[in-house]
Amino acid sequence: MNQLFDRSKAKIICYSMDIIFLCIHFLMLYIFASNDVSPMVKFNIFSITFYACSLLAIRFDFLRFFIIASYMEILLHMTLAIIYTGWGNGFQITIIGINSLAFFAEYVGRSLRGKYVPAAPLGILGMILYIFSYIFVYKNGVLYPLSDKTSFFLQIMWALVVFLILIACLYLFTLLSFHSARLLSIAATKDKLTELPNRYHITKYEKEYLSPDRWIALADIDDFKKINDTYGHNFGDFVLKKLAELMQKELKHTDICRWGGEEFLIIGNGKNIDKAFKELDNFRKTIEEFTFAEGDTETRLTITIGLASYKQDISMTEWINIADKKLYAGKYSGKNQVIQ
Repeated sequence: MNQLFDRSKAKIICYSMDIIFLCIHFLMLYIFASNDVSPMVKFNIFSITFYACSLLAIRFDFLRFFIIASYMEILLHMTLAIIYTGWGNGFQITIIGINSLAFFAEYVGRSLRGKYVPAAPLGILGMILYIFSYIFVYKNGVLYPLSDKTSFFLQIMWALVVFLILIACLYLFTLLSFHSARLLSIAATKDKLTELPNRYHITKYEKEYLSPDRWIALADIDDFKKINDTYGHNFGDFVLKKLAELMQKELKHTDICRWGGEEFLIIGNGKNIDKAFKELDNFRKTIEEFTFAEGDTETRLTITIGLASYKQDISMTEWINIADKKLYAGKYSGKNQVIQ
């Protein structure tokens, strides 16, 4: 997820959740002990022990275990709390609220390309226990009634907890969704090999490039197939990446994209086409004298460039076609030259 969310950040969130749950269970232990709800006192002692041990589980990267076990502990705790103390204390809304945590955990697991917990079965289990606990209380009544003051406090507390969980999860979902969309947009407009913008990038921003104050050029490596055939495609890829680096270094104030194969589109600023020609020709000479070397393999190469100035009311496709025709004119008249 491009460093916005990684395993170390997932561990920080798990640590935070564990400590929060630990504090809540200490509070619940006090409330249940004060109201003589002995079964829930025993369960909260178990829960406190579980979350204390979970700190070690998180430290040793057992995040999947922590998520599943925590979800089941919360589900069981809230179901038992409803069965023992009734429907009027807000425990039931927590069963609904923790589903957002389950789905967020699945999303993160999928995004990190690791093992993840399917949230839907957990949600269905929660729904079943929610309905079961309601029916149980309806048929059997309240086993351990709590005071009105305690019920009021619990309703407020669980409302705050659930709303904060939902707000946090939805905020993170929104943040991650926009981040993912941005990464997809960048990936769609970027060439993976050279890391230059690609053909789609030019299409996307066509209107911004169409201007009388710009010129375009198509540059093509001469006899690139021979490089691949002689030295292999890995070295051919190295040549393309190195040429892209040299273009970015030498051709100042230009936008460069990989147009396809061994072709590069160069969009420059300025109306002076003669100045553009001189700049491109100097670059051509630089490439002619440069040695492309990787390990024990090295070679020299030349490039041919077709240069076209802007014409009024021309489309980007037509403009590029003009540069393309000049490029091929250069190819058929000896290569290693700039055609204006």
